[in-house]
Amino acid sequence: MANSLKEVSIIGLRATHFEQLMDYIYDREREGYYYGNKEQFYKRHYEIKEWLENIIKQANDPNNRIPKK
Repeated sequence: MANSLKEVSIIGLRATHFEQLMDYIYDREREGYYYGNKEQFYKRHYEIKEWLENIIKQANDPNNRIPKK
């Protein structure tokens, strides 16, 4: 029986961790390369980018804190 993965912990990470990941996304966009089905790849790409932008926005909000490990 499979387990349901509903959440991913960000404990111990900082906004800079997510900003670094965003740089990888920007690199992929600049280079223009992809793998697999192009349409499906870019659909996932933009979903991941939107998700990450939201995390960065929340992590940079002075009212929010990510707990340390």
